[in-house]
Amino acid sequence: MSDEYIEKLLRKYLGISMPRIVLGILMILFAIFIFIWPELVSYLIALYLLISGIIVIVDEYSKRYLGK
Repeated sequence: MSDEYIEKLLRKYLGISMPRIVLGILMILFAIFIFIWPELVSYLIALYLLISGIIVIVDEYSKRYLGK
């Protein structure tokens, strides 16, 4: 499922391995924050895109230049 994918990404890029209960608690907390501050969604999406873009660039750089 998506939990395995998220866990794989966290372990691969950040070196973080979290139990599923912690991920569930974080999801609930973010949902509460979004209900309280709806504009927070735009900031979270922007942050996700920024972090994802940096991860992709670093990954491609490391494959291309450091993998030789």
